[in-house]
Amino acid sequence: MGATRVVADMGWVAHERYIGTTGVAVNPELYVALGISGAIQHVTGLGSPRHVVAVNTDPSCPMMTMADLALVTDAPGLLEALARRLGVVTEALAEVDHG
Repeated sequence: MGATRVVADMGWVAHERYIGTTGVAVNPELYVALGISGAIQHVTGLGSPRHVVAVNTDPSCPMMTMADLALVTDAPGLLEALARRLGVVTEALAEVDHG
């Protein structure tokens, strides 16, 4: 699991997980980009992923053009729907169901 610099700077993930120009370089078989615009600073750390799945509300962002599968939708909403479909109970889903 990697992240953008913004996410690392916000403290959501350790800086060691930052992918990009001043972060780490990866070369995954599958890269799933949730809400990643595809800024050059991030993309330079991607190597050559065999498959790219991009989820973004902006259909014209650079990451969508790199994707083998591009889903124009809200990433958190997609993850919530996927969790429900898989029967995974998360804290956020529990709040919606019981809150």
